[in-house]
Amino acid sequence: MNVVKENIEVRIYPAKADMNDKCEKIVNISAVESNIGIYRFIYNKELEFINDFKRLLLHYGYDVDKIIVNKKSCDVILHMLRQEYSFLEKAESSSRQQSQIDLISAFKNYYNVNLKAQHPVYKSKKNNKDTFRIINNRNNVRIEKDKYVYDKIKLAVLGLVKFKTSKKYRELLHRGSDKNDPTVKIKHVTVKKVNDKYYAVFNIERIHIPKKITGSLQQVGIDIGCSKLAVLSNTQEIPNLDLRKEAAKIIQYQNEMSHRKPGSVRYQKAKKQLNKWYQKLIRKRNDYYNKITTYIVKNSSFIAVQNENIIAWHRNRHFSRKVQLNAPRTFLEKLEYKCQRDGVEFIKVPQYFPSTQICSECGEKNENIAGIGNIGIREWDCPHCNAHHNRDVNASKNILKKGLEWP
Repeated sequence: MNVVKENIEVRIYPAKADMNDKCEKIVNISAVESNIGIYRFIYNKELEFINDFKRLLLHYGYDVDKIIVNKKSCDVILHMLRQEYSFLEKAESSSRQQSQIDLISAFKNYYNVNLKAQHPVYKSKKNNKDTFRIINNRNNVRIEKDKYVYDKIKLAVLGLVKFKTSKKYRELLHRGSDKNDPTVKIKHVTVKKVNDKYYAVFNIERIHIPKKITGSLQQVGIDIGCSKLAVLSNTQEIPNLDLRKEAAKIIQYQNEMSHRKPGSVRYQKAKKQLNKWYQKLIRKRNDYYNKITTYIVKNSSFIAVQNENIIAWHRNRHFSRKVQLNAPRTFLEKLEYKCQRDGVEFIKVPQYFPSTQICSECGEKNENIAGIGNIGIREWDCPHCNAHHNRDVNASKNILKKGLEWP
């Protein structure tokens, strides 16, 4: 029994009116757009204030690296903004707070040496990331029946909104809305606009009981690659998903946009089609990775993977295209999350472990296949014990052995 966090994304349908026929307050499009705009406005204004303050300190010779951006200082800025701009009161109160919390997190990541994050930048209308977040305080985000006895999402002071999702997720949201059910709790909801469509992403905590496996469980080492998504130590190969159609459509509409005047009607049409095919690619890839990772986790008691330097793969012109399409980091994140959820031991082998060069039979290292220039050698014979190896299968076996030895 584990307490796990999950995100449930549902499609919502804001109305054009403020009230329905039964005089119930409903979520309208203008209210959603207003909250999105206010979220972005507060983030940008607070960032502008901090940047101006830093420039002022630099002018007088102070060290700006010692400045800490925290909730107390941001609360003061938000209080001044609320006094100056009365329209900020139209936004849901917790969404105003979440805007500055995100800014504080961005600065924490920037000052964290290990993350190598960039300095926070202003949010733009053009980046297609229109969101705002509402915290569930006193069950103000829940599923409830309207006066027509239909299920609707209650979004705090915004009102009721129609939604669509699967039976499984609907049942989870009903349990999260029930105060007497401690097994599921709705933490917050993020409302987002993608390609002129609106979605609500519920962040929930729930008690998860892994299903019992009747068959035998195995210990697995996994080698992540570019030509193949992964190779398991039991010689099973997982191919990359065929995304050529989606990639071709994305390139087509990117070319169309480059030949259109920004902001024109044909530019907007091409942009809409680009977003549509990009979302198709992401959904298709996520569905494939969810099925593969679920299968691996359900049939394993121990999983070891190598903590590959995916960023370096992006910089290599021979690998970058496939890495961008297949997103191996997403596969690893899903695998790690499901291992934690189902109680399967998950080990990350160090990045610089030479898994491809070591013979899995005798343990001797073969320097002849080391380096980026020898990556084309897919099969080799060990010069010490004459064992014949497939490069990827041998690497996955070494990863498993190293993972079992790892403290």
